[in-house]
Amino acid sequence: MRITQVFTGEEFRAMGDDAVARGLYRNDRRVFLPGMAWFEPWHFDPTGNWQRAGKHVMYTERPGPEKSFLSPHYWRDWADKRPPICVVCPNGELWEIDRTSSNGDGWVVTGDLPDITCSPSIVVPGYHGFLRGGEFTADIEGRGPNGIVRSVP
Repeated sequence: MRITQVFTGEEFRAMGDDAVARGLYRNDRRVFLPGMAWFEPWHFDPTGNWQRAGKHVMYTERPGPEKSFLSPHYWRDWADKRPPICVVCPNGELWEIDRTSSNGDGWVVTGDLPDITCSPSIVVPGYHGFLRGGEFTADIEGRGPNGIVRSVP
């Protein structure tokens, strides 16, 4: 499974609006499919375009590391280059690669979309694997290549 589609923040928002207009959830997994990725300028936008456009931005400047849900790796390596990124894992779970993790300070990200590598491993509900060069590995806990897909209500 590869990252095959990359959207801007505006494109992601438009897709979410369209999903709601069709009676689906804003982040519906029937719309946002495995292999998709998008930038999240509403968290932080190094260009300032979202803030200048009067849109809400969570961080308008770099906070201290203890005050941010974004990882110190993001602030050190990427905050002056791009907004944070979200990807859809092989089992349909969303994963924000630039956040801190539940068991540490987050992931080191190298490369540019779609060919990014993140380390250490990814653990989301139903999938545990790696993202290397834009390609997800099979689930390393033996749940099949894509892990376990949560059903859509």
